[in-house]
Amino acid sequence: MNKKTKLKILQETKKIVKKIGWGSQVIEELKMSNKFKYNELKILFPDGYSNLINLSLTELNEDLINAINSKNIISLSLTKRVKKILMVKFNLLNKDKAFYNKTFNHLLLPTKSIIMKKNLYNSVDTIWYLAGDNSTDFNFYTKRLILASIYINALFIFYNKDLIETENNIDKNLKKISKIPKVKERLRFIKENIPIFFKSVMN
Repeated sequence: MNKKTKLKILQETKKIVKKIGWGSQVIEELKMSNKFKYNELKILFPDGYSNLINLSLTELNEDLINAINSKNIISLSLTKRVKKILMVKFNLLNKDKAFYNKTFNHLLLPTKSIIMKKNLYNSVDTIWYLAGDNSTDFNFYTKRLILASIYINALFIFYNKDLIETENNIDKNLKKISKIPKVKERLRFIKENIPIFFKSVMN
């Protein structure tokens, strides 16, 4: 029951965020809508709107898992699997681009770096899981760092351009990284391809 109520509140939240952005005012707007009781909001979202941000991004990952599980990608090469998963993710983002754009810009704030780190890790970890990655050694971390740099780079393209440009950007970076054999050189790729705002997020 709580899950159903949370998702109903999230749908209302998305309408509010598209108009005024994220902030403590979101909870106030939810209260003023008279659709939800204050005690209900307090119990379900004890940390306020931060809980709602996490919920929205968790649900996005769930939608990605469901979408990929309905497709047959196991016959594709690992690189093509990763690309396919990324493009499904960006198509999901595109369905509610205005909301996710507001969320992305809000998480660029230095005060939101903890939420950004947590959700960035969850996103790339989910993508590698869906791609069938079973690494447990140092590669586990380098793969996630590399994918994080590709994903972040693509997010900037996506929010400033369109899906076609995003796909071109992903193709270019996946092709570039596939030609880099050494870990040291791959880490240099990460450093050079993360926008300056994200330098602190990745530390």
